Amino acid sequence: MRRWIVFATVLAVTLASPLSAQSHDSLSLDATFGPSTGYGGRRHYYASDDIAGEITLAVRPHPDRSSAWIAGVSVGRRSPVEFGDRCRIEIGGPPGCAPAFPTFSHLGFLGGREWRASHAELRTFVGPAFYWGGGASGLGGQLHVDAAAGFRHLAFVVATRGSWLTRVDGETLRFRSIEVGLRVQ
Repeated sequence: MRRWIVFATVLAVTLASPLSAQSHDSLSLDATFGPSTGYGGRRHYYASDDIAGEITLAVRPHPDRSSAWIAGVSVGRRSPVEFGDRCRIEIGGPPGCAPAFPTFSHLGFLGGREWRASHAELRTFVGPAFYWGGGASGLGGQLHVDAAAGFRHLAFVVATRGSWLTRVDGETLRFRSIEVGLRVQ
């Protein structure tokens, strides 16, 4: 996870210099976290009350327009928020506790649209993502919608994400999150 955070930070710094010639608002970096839930899979997983964290670097080629196409790179992680021992016994299932819903890290490449009005922004992203951790890796998609309000270079962000993942072993999982955080641009 630390390697991906370092990678996203280095990428942001690398892109910041050439893009700053376009405008101060053409590049943004979001850091968000919040509750996440997952479902699906071949196995009977028990509750997936997790927390998700995400770093999203977005580029807006036309910052002077009120509506423009955007591109982004997203790095994130879902981790359990468990305290103490938790076990759900499956009646008629194998002996022992049901497995916990898998946790994942992801790297996504997103494209979408952003709308701006005064000190508020709304954007939608969609794109492919690679998922790893918590068992077999896989490919899937990510839908990301967020709204931001604040000052020119610092804004409060509320984001919702939906992800769909097909692991290399054929298992399909879905998860969603609602997150809050900050945007620097």
